[in-house]
Amino acid sequence: MKVSIIVPVYNSEKYLKDCLDSLVNQTLEEIEIIAIDDASSDKSLEILKEYEKKYPNKIRVYANTKNLGQGATRNKGIKLATGEYIGFLDSDDYVNFNMYAKMYEMAKKNNNPEIITTGLVFTKNNDYLTNNFKGIFQTNGSVLNIADNLNVILDESPSVCNKLFRSDTIKNAPFIEGKMWEDVAFTYAKMFKAKRILKFNDADYFYRRRANEGVSSQNNQFNAHLFDIFEVCDYLEKELKEANKYEQYEYYVRYIQSTYSMYRVTEIFSWNIDENTKQNLVDKMCKLIVEKYGDWRVYPEELLSSKVGIIELEKLNEYFKKSKSYK
Repeated sequence: MKVSIIVPVYNSEKYLKDCLDSLVNQTLEEIEIIAIDDASSDKSLEILKEYEKKYPNKIRVYANTKNLGQGATRNKGIKLATGEYIGFLDSDDYVNFNMYAKMYEMAKKNNNPEIITTGLVFTKNNDYLTNNFKGIFQTNGSVLNIADNLNVILDESPSVCNKLFRSDTIKNAPFIEGKMWEDVAFTYAKMFKAKRILKFNDADYFYRRRANEGVSSQNNQFNAHLFDIFEVCDYLEKELKEANKYEQYEYYVRYIQSTYSMYRVTEIFSWNIDENTKQNLVDKMCKLIVEKYGDWRVYPEELLSSKVGIIELEKLNEYFKKSKSYK
């Protein structure tokens, strides 16, 4: 197989067919789709089996006996994958029919870079499902040497879903399990360890934003997993230290750790909790950020706001000045 695509599935019956249709219609023939149901309580597994029966040479379906979470389910898929490159697709999103053929073919022409990344488009529906944008936004991509282009890492989305990873670079470097935002550690660690990245800016991956459903909605309400972000950021540091890459990129790693932790803090502002509880929670988060990753004010404001948001950064700084950890 040239490419393996891993699809963790959990209660996605409403959108799953769009996701699978975008995969079975890929112009790349040598592709395997590894769909793993994570103990769904809806009809997701039935839909998967229906597609497996219809496309036996493309789809392999597995089912977890209990809910393991996205990180563990992706790790299971990595072990099962046989492709030269491995990609991931969330079960409520979909992709351009030509996405993986283009990415793979250009990777082979450019001596197999460790990572290939492409454009990500936000959508509310499946309007783009049958639109391949032929002749529009279709480029040959650019091969970038990481050592000379560290800005490509800072600018890149941590999502694994708009990327392909050369299989030998991730087989022994799995996702952290049982935590939210596991992509942050996985993606940035692989990019810092890579020598070259093939980058496209095409309209290829369609990320479905659902205001009242899924991970997007969890960011706007009380989230018991809030402090997972610190374990995720620490996991990134651990992986780079094991690869002897941390000291080389420490300034940039600290920036990523700080900004993604800060972004989680800004979500607290929209939670429906009393102001004292909100301030105390912000205090605790800010104290941990400073203790673990240093004072974020060492970074230029425009660099911080590019990840955190201009208005959000201003509001965070206001809260921080009221914090016991502010000095």
